[in-house]
Amino acid sequence: IADSALDAMWLAVATCLVFLMQPGFALLESGLTRAKNTINVATKNLTDFVVSTLVYWLLGFGLMFGDSIGGWIGADRFLPDSRAPGGGDSLFFLFELMFCATAVTIVSGALAERTRFTAYVVISLVIAGVIYPLFGHWVWNDNGWLKLAGFHDFAGSTVVHSVGGWVALAGSLI
Repeated sequence: IADSALDAMWLAVATCLVFLMQPGFALLESGLTRAKNTINVATKNLTDFVVSTLVYWLLGFGLMFGDSIGGWIGADRFLPDSRAPGGGDSLFFLFELMFCATAVTIVSGALAERTRFTAYVVISLVIAGVIYPLFGHWVWNDNGWLKLAGFHDFAGSTVVHSVGGWVALAGSLI
């Protein structure tokens, strides 16, 4: 994705900026919950980032950016390898991981003080491993069915924020 060193540097800076949303969400959510739950909220935010990273690396990135099967699901690029020539998909993976983690963390804010820790970990696994990558494939993969139909998502307003928002709404209703 980075054609030059300058492109790679900009992508790295952008990745860092998006990562800063994670501690920002932790502070926001901790400030909006009762004092007795601030550590729990902060722990959930750290945990959802770790869970998102592992699941997105194992499964999600391949489902999202792998060669498309009928515009619905990716079939390869699982377990991105940083040892590949030129770093392989490393920088692109990290950039996309930040958005996956953001979608998961949006749900954390809506479910603060409403779910058990283990239930939230399961929700994080499902979002990062299935829901976010599938919808992301449809919109951002060059052969995704929504992209081919002309759908355009600028800066993740639909893929990141609506996925997080819809799962948060579903969790709040339950």
